[in-house]
Amino acid sequence: MRKGKMTIAMCLIALFLTAWMPGAGYAEEVTVFTLIENKESASLSQSLEVTLNGSNMKDLYAYEALITFDPNFVELDKAESKLKGYFIPSKATEGKMTVAFTKIGSVKGETGDTALSTITFKVKSQGNANIKLVSVKALDARLSETVYNYGTAFNDLAGYDWAKTEIEALASVGIIKGTSDTSFSPGANVSRADFVSLLVRALKLNADADGNFNDVGPSDYYYKEVGIAKKLGIAQGKGNNQFEPKKSISRQDMMVVAARAMKIAGKMLDESDSDLSRFSDASEVAPYAVNPLAQLIKKEIILGDNGKINPNDTAVRAQAAVIIHRILYK
Repeated sequence: MRKGKMTIAMCLIALFLTAWMPGAGYAEEVTVFTLIENKESASLSQSLEVTLNGSNMKDLYAYEALITFDPNFVELDKAESKLKGYFIPSKATEGKMTVAFTKIGSVKGETGDTALSTITFKVKSQGNANIKLVSVKALDARLSETVYNYGTAFNDLAGYDWAKTEIEALASVGIIKGTSDTSFSPGANVSRADFVSLLVRALKLNADADGNFNDVGPSDYYYKEVGIAKKLGIAQGKGNNQFEPKKSISRQDMMVVAARAMKIAGKMLDESDSDLSRFSDASEVAPYAVNPLAQLIKKEIILGDNGKINPNDTAVRAQAAVIIHRILYK
């Protein structure tokens, strides 16, 4: 490879994070990169194909992705670009490989959602190949770089496979945090203040808050976010200007504030929808929550559990992460 091309390859960088702009209720979606396994290829038992996708991209001109896998189960066969430009040949060593690409000349970068490349592995033996996206380096057309690390690894997600991808993706961009460097506590209850704060941060909502609830003080870590949510009408309290910030949030209240936040952020919902008849516990839903729940179900933000909504159960951290991820990327 010539020196100029090598320089480009070494400069490739990660994920272009969207800027936070002022203005009441303004929200801009976050860029994210994911690896998606082709289930049909896995069923062949001889090869396994994954696709590197980019979502909500803003002028992606070049990238370099670091991927790891278990060499006891698979080995790299080939990698192919889905974009026009210069694709740097991939090599794998000791279960690590890079996928790198750059556009050529004075052209615009990729914007929106698209597949970036496909990677095919030969299956050596049956088992978990543990193919993971570790980081992405990205470059925009102005040669401005950002690095997106997916290295966040919590060791307490066993039994929460249905939420693992969402938890790790949100943690990698700082939208959610663990309860320690290695723990997420996925089954722990979510407080009312924490979920509202999570929504405000994830959707990058802003407002000139001119007050707060009586039981939310300036020294509380969630003071700013709850104040923004109050100003925008997302958090409406429990009467007498009380918010009960430390109380665990119920599933139906979580869905109600999520629907309000989505509308403020400009995410369209069918406000006429109120049909919950397919759920056996629909009669347990409070009247104020019927429409928001129906809207989120139609949007597939909420899927239910064995034909139930469980509206009065307390929400847990894993459920909150999945809902936030669906709001951002569905």
